[in-house]
Amino acid sequence: MELDDKIALLYARVSTSMQVQDGISLEVQERTLRQAAELAGYKNVQLIREEGRSGKSIKGRPVLRKALLDLESGKAHALFVTRLDRLSRSTQDFLSIIDHSKTYDWRLVLLDLNLDTSSYQSRFVVTIMSALAEMERSIISERQKDVHSYRRSQGKVWGVDLGPKQLISDEIRNRIVAEREKGLSLRLIARMLDVEGIPTAYGGKWSASSIKYVLDRES
Repeated sequence: MELDDKIALLYARVSTSMQVQDGISLEVQERTLRQAAELAGYKNVQLIREEGRSGKSIKGRPVLRKALLDLESGKAHALFVTRLDRLSRSTQDFLSIIDHSKTYDWRLVLLDLNLDTSSYQSRFVVTIMSALAEMERSIISERQKDVHSYRRSQGKVWGVDLGPKQLISDEIRNRIVAEREKGLSLRLIARMLDVEGIPTAYGGKWSASSIKYVLDRES
């Protein structure tokens, strides 16, 4: 597909009602974005506004989420944003959007960072950022494993000595163990408890996995 046929989304966001009312910030963003898209060769552009929405999380911004869906489906091909904080103030959300652009092969342009994922230099920077984030997640995971290993070595059990306690009674736990020792399946035990109206520790329905969880804690 030629560049002339591709659609560039120009995303402008303001976070306060005052900014929405005076419109100055939106107009400045839109003018800047249109100029940048035209310089990049896009003739088919769509201005999209997110008004009165915070940048703390992508979950609270339906316009941006819809834009990402359009980029994923191929209805649009590029996303232009004036500044990083207009796109996201969450590192996790930003890296998620970067991964989304790589996975679905669309172009992300952040004007303040001079970041354009169509260029080799920007793709290299993005790759480094993603690698650092993955390394950080791995380090956190390893730390958690070490903590759990230490707790086990001290004879401490999560849900008994530490963390949230199991809320079902000893009577129900003993019954589950007894039914299992009789040879009943996990699913059948769960069905029996549900039929009798006995809730799980969190008030829900029983399942084979929740029965297994109780049994594992008793072993």
